[in-house]
Formats: sequence, structure tokens, C-alpha cells
Amino acid sequence: MHVNRIPLIALLCGWALLLGCDKPADYQQAPPTKVTVATPVIKTVPIYLEENGQTEAVEQALVRARVRGIIEKIPEETEESLEVKKGDQLFLIQQDEFIVAVNSAKASVAAASAALETANANVKVQEAGVTSAKADYKVSKAEFDRLALLLKQNAIAQSEYDAAEATLETTQAGINAASAQTASSKAKVSEAQATLDKAKADLVQKELELSWTTVEAPIDGRVTRTLVKVGNLVKDGDELTEIVSNKKVWANFNISERFLLSLERDADSERPFKPNTIPVALKRSGDPDFIFHGFLDYADPVVDQDTGTLLLRAIFDNTDPSKFLLPGLFVRVRVEIGTYDDATLIPERAINRDSAGTYVYVVEDSKAVRKNVVLGGKYDGMVVIESGLTKDSRVVVDGIQMLRSGSEVDASE
Repeated sequence: MHVNRIPLIALLCGWALLLGCDKPADYQQAPPTKVTVATPVIKTVPIYLEENGQTEAVEQALVRARVRGIIEKIPEETEESLEVKKGDQLFLIQQDEFIVAVNSAKASVAAASAALETANANVKVQEAGVTSAKADYKVSKAEFDRLALLLKQNAIAQSEYDAAEATLETTQAGINAASAQTASSKAKVSEAQATLDKAKADLVQKELELSWTTVEAPIDGRVTRTLVKVGNLVKDGDELTEIVSNKKVWANFNISERFLLSLERDADSERPFKPNTIPVALKRSGDPDFIFHGFLDYADPVVDQDTGTLLLRAIFDNTDPSKFLLPGLFVRVRVEIGTYDDATLIPERAINRDSAGTYVYVVEDSKAVRKNVVLGGKYDGMVVIESGLTKDSRVVVDGIQMLRSGSEVDASE
């Protein structure tokens, strides 16, 4: 059977044209990635611990009312944000009823004092009565003894002896009665003394309450928002205002127990962590450097079991008007905890991170090679490399974005 091949050949060529019968293009290899490299800097640098912290006023006093009454006066010095001195008057609570109470207490003291004087005078009278009764008894006893002797000699009648004996018993009863009255008078003296003591204590309390109507500043500092106005009724415990002293400021921050032990060793080998011996630097948000300088003054003795950290506190002078710390600021705190001798440093921008860890790229035989590294502290824009590099490593510092391990690179120093 004859087969017409021309249409089939044409069809195949048509398909070939559709599928592309052009000659394949030559593969153009991408040029090496341009990078900048640098060898590590070797030098001795301080080891810093840097943590976030928050400032707190060293002196801060909440001013409360201690008596119930109407606010009668608020001096101009109590205006918000003004500086006050300890003892300055902040508020005056209406005093009329407290003055009356003091006067009444003074009258009670005077009355109790008079009653005590009367009781003491009665005791003296009764004691004189006892002395007189004893004298009478002594006379009657001598007479009784004389008559008893005469009676034995039959020199007197029995009736005369009996009369002397009765007199003796009467004088003895007089002593007993006078002694009982004296004891009763002394008891009244004790009662009068107790009444006087109570009256005096009541007077002291009333005078205290009167003094509390003048509300004074407990510390030097700046007045915050005033919470009451003239004419307001306040009661014991009501908040009136708050005074904050900014002359010294604390910064609270947390570190791991490991770092605290380092601080203790550096502070004193014999006595760990002496307050005010370990320098601390601080900067606020936006500060170019750590411009505040103070000292650690407290370390919490108990590790927080939830976080595994310890609370530390540093104290800073805050009297320089050109740089000022407000309580409640979030700050960055830096503590020097030692030094790295001959430390290996590279620019911080050379550091990369992924799920496998921290690494850098180095150039070896014109290729980028990944090197996992262990980081130490930071110093002046650079990072200490504890392990993973040598002093001759050519570390990629610019052009990292497009690199992969094994990539061809065109490196410039």
C-alpha cells in the first residue's frame, strides 16, 4: 500500500516549530556576589551586662488626711508641680471642734489634778490620825502595864485594872480604824492618779488631732496632682496629694543568677556584693550613650522561680538640671562584669541568625562559607566572638543579603 509521507513530514515539522526548534541558548553563569570583608579586631574589652529597667523615686510620700473635717485652706505652695520643703503647710482642715475638744481635755486634766491634790491631803490627815492613835495607845499601854503590876501586889482594885484594859483595847481599835481610813484614802489617791493620767492622755490625743488639722509635707519634693479642693469634706485616711523627691532615683532591673555571682566575685573576694561599690551606667530612650552613672545598692536574695532571675537595684544622683530622670521611665542599664583579654571582635551587622543558631559568612577560596559562632558581649558597635572564628578569618560585613554557603564572591577588604 502506498503511503503519502509528505503531509506527515509537514505535520511533524509544524509541531516542531510550535514546540520550538530553535537552537538552545548558551547558559550565562551569574557573576560573583560583591562583598566587603574584614578580619576581626583583637583587643581587651570590658564585659558589659545590659538589661532593660524602670526608674523609681527613692523618696515618695502619699499625703493623707488623719482627721475628719472640712478643707479650709490650701496654700499657694501646694499647687501642682511646685517644690515644697519638709514641714511646709499643704492643707488646713477646719479647727473649731478640735480646739473645743482640746479645751475640754485641759479642763478634765485640771479637775483630775485638783481631785488628786484633795486625795493626797486626805491621806496626810488620816496618817496624822494614825500617829495620834498610836500615841494614845502607847500611853494607855504604859498605864495598863503599871496597873497590871500593882494588881499582882493587890495594891489596886480589880475594877481599876479592868478600866485600864478597856482603854487599851479602845486605843488599839483607834489605830486600826485610822489605818483603815488611811488605806482607803490612799486607794482614792490611786484612783485620782489614774483619772489624771487618763485625762492627760486624752489631752495629748486631742492636741495631736488638732495638730493634724495642719497637713504638712513629710519630705522635700515636688507636689503631684492635688485631689481635694477648699470646702471638701475629708475623713481619716483620704488621699490628698503625693510628694515625689527626684534628687535620687532608683533603677530596677533583673539579671540571671549567673551574672549576680560574677558581680559578687568582682566586688570583693572576701565579702560578696557590697552596696555602692559596683558602677552602673544608664541611658534613657533616645540617649546616644550611657550618660547617667550610679552604683548598685540592692540585690534581692531570692531567685524568682518563675523567671530564674534576680531583682537588682541601682541608685543615681538626679540633681544635674541638664539631664534628668523621671520616675517610671523605661531605661537601659549597663553593668561592667569583667573583661575579655585579647577578645575577637567583629561589627555587629555581620551577625546572622536562623533556626539553627547564630552565624557569620567568611570568605575561603573566593567562596562564602557559613561559620556558626558563639557571641559574647557588645562593645562600641562590635560584638565579641567567643568561638567560631580565628584572628585571620575574612568575615563578610557588607553584601550578606544574597549570600548562601558556597556562593562565589568578589571580596574587597
